[in-house]
Amino acid sequence: MSMLTNDTWTFRPSDRIQVELDEFQNIVAQFKAGAINEGQFRIIRVPAGVYEQRENGTYMLRVRFPAGGVTAAHLRRLGEVSAKFGNGLLHITTRQEFQIHRVPLDSIIPALRSLAEAGLSTKGGGGNTVRNITACVDSGVCRDQIFDVTPYAVATSERLLADPLSLQLPRKYKIAFAACDQDCSGATVHDLGFIARRQNGVEGFAVYVAGGMGGKSRLSTLLHEFIPATETFVVAEAIKRVFDKNGDRKNKHLARLRFLVEKIGFPKFRELYEKELAALRISNPAPLELRPLPQFATVTANGEVKNNSAEFKQWFAHNVAAQKQPGFFLVQIPLTLGDIPASKTAALADILAAHGDNILWATQSQNAGLHWITAAELPIIHQQLAALGLADPEAPVLRNLVACAGASTCRLGICLSRGLAKAVRSELSASKLDLDSLGDFSIHISGCPNSCGRHPIGNLGFSGAARRVDGNLVPFYAVQIGGRLAEGKSRFGTNVGAVPAKNAPAFVRDLLAAWKQSPAAPDFHQFVDNGGKKIAGEILARHQDIPPIASRKEFYSDWDANELFSLAGRGQGECSAGVFDLIEVDLANARESQEAGRLYAAALAAARALLVVQRAQPKSDAETFTLFQKHFIEAGLVDAALTSVIAAGARAAAGANPAEQFAGAPADVTALVASVRLLHESLDSSLRFKTAAK
Repeated sequence: MSMLTNDTWTFRPSDRIQVELDEFQNIVAQFKAGAINEGQFRIIRVPAGVYEQRENGTYMLRVRFPAGGVTAAHLRRLGEVSAKFGNGLLHITTRQEFQIHRVPLDSIIPALRSLAEAGLSTKGGGGNTVRNITACVDSGVCRDQIFDVTPYAVATSERLLADPLSLQLPRKYKIAFAACDQDCSGATVHDLGFIARRQNGVEGFAVYVAGGMGGKSRLSTLLHEFIPATETFVVAEAIKRVFDKNGDRKNKHLARLRFLVEKIGFPKFRELYEKELAALRISNPAPLELRPLPQFATVTANGEVKNNSAEFKQWFAHNVAAQKQPGFFLVQIPLTLGDIPASKTAALADILAAHGDNILWATQSQNAGLHWITAAELPIIHQQLAALGLADPEAPVLRNLVACAGASTCRLGICLSRGLAKAVRSELSASKLDLDSLGDFSIHISGCPNSCGRHPIGNLGFSGAARRVDGNLVPFYAVQIGGRLAEGKSRFGTNVGAVPAKNAPAFVRDLLAAWKQSPAAPDFHQFVDNGGKKIAGEILARHQDIPPIASRKEFYSDWDANELFSLAGRGQGECSAGVFDLIEVDLANARESQEAGRLYAAALAAARALLVVQRAQPKSDAETFTLFQKHFIEAGLVDAALTSVIAAGARAAAGANPAEQFAGAPADVTALVASVRLLHESLDSSLRFKTAAK
């Protein structure tokens, strides 16, 4: 088999990449010298795809790969950079990018320069930018596709990122291309989605707009039934310009495109869009530079697979599928939690170079795949992947288990979502369930209410939260069931309650068992719509028990953690919905206790409520009052006159019967509760206080 193995189709970074790296190197030097502060540094580095991680002084580099295609040369360089400058792991994201983790400050520029030498860029990897454009991972070889959308994802990325405005938007702008109405890429839940169509012999797209997941998730709205494929760029650019001119730049919590559409209404949005589209057409921009994927020069494929070993047969049944092109196969490579050890990248790159189309395809389920494999090559591929530990014949439910980074590295994370994913895998693998019978059932886990794990569209979705049980923090997960993707059928999961993190794996097992025992609902979505939500709620109720901390301390720790659960390490400047929820619990307790005359309980809850904002974790009631004095009274955030009631609380907390020994005046407790609630109301979406005590 002979192939054209040139890389001309791949994403091309800006011609200014070296100039931009020189400028960024100067910024890093200024930050190290103290000439600019962390906030100023963050504003510049995040749009460059450089994120600070939970461990201070370490950074994550997010490398852009439109449509997820990574050549053998790219994979080698990614592995080299991770091994030399990072933690030795490559991580595939749900946007088909590659992340390099735990890069020290001094290694950022050398790492970026090494990537640039290989034609790789992190530009636009974060911040208020045009993010990595995704596409169906099997576009080009899928039997259901209308046509290959990969070249459109690559070319649209290049054109949009050539405009500096694309890095200065009100908020992130996410785009997806789907090759058919099954919508594997999630076009119907993106800011902008293109779904392939063919009308009267002309290739084109249905266009969906203003979707998104996270706070107030929204399904996209159909904007065009059909546009010729030649108009892809002008549509994307017109929507970008409407967003730029009208998006909310002040309130980042409500700044996504979907919030603009909800605010002004879809008719007004369409009016603004049509105006921008007309202006763009008059300017007659150059067409997209579409570069097709490598093609076979000669085809000598034979569809007969010859290997009778049990291991090969099992692998073939789980990890191999026929392509649209007769005689060729695509191979799925399951990656636990989306990770590839850098030590394996060179050998994996050798496999790419010798077989198929020279490309590793990163999937939105954090796995990888190979295309254009002949039947004769399959036994060789199996042997080579098995030697790397990458040929596990996994059931789809395990392969489709998605988890974001969570609190392991992300400053937004509340829970250790990767730890829960491993626990769920272990629970299901040890269960008596026939995992293959579950089909393509998907489980998605996010470590906070944001949707990096895409939990709203998982058949079963979890999002990290925190609750107090007997005054102690406990990791929890909100649970949604019934999410799905397909044009005309996409929907977000329904909230059915919350479960303690340590009980979540057993809940998953019991819910799947209940579904499979329901003869009237062989399809999970039928199960959900015909009593499954009620059943899920009943199963959740059976998994709410949390033993006292003295008897089962592990319940007060997260998965993959030995220490007690806390929110220490969460950063400012990001969405903080889970923290706000926790604050509301304490504020409600303070108000209810005050109204019921339980003055000590009211003072304690009020003093504790906002300590999480200051990343202070008291180990006792007495320390709660001490920390409140330090972080709020001495800091001038609340009136110093409240010192007396805080001191009374501290004295009572040191005694045997705090509620009886508390000597604070009722009026002072009322003032404390009111002051804390007023301060809470002044919090912005970045967890900063807008007001202080007069």
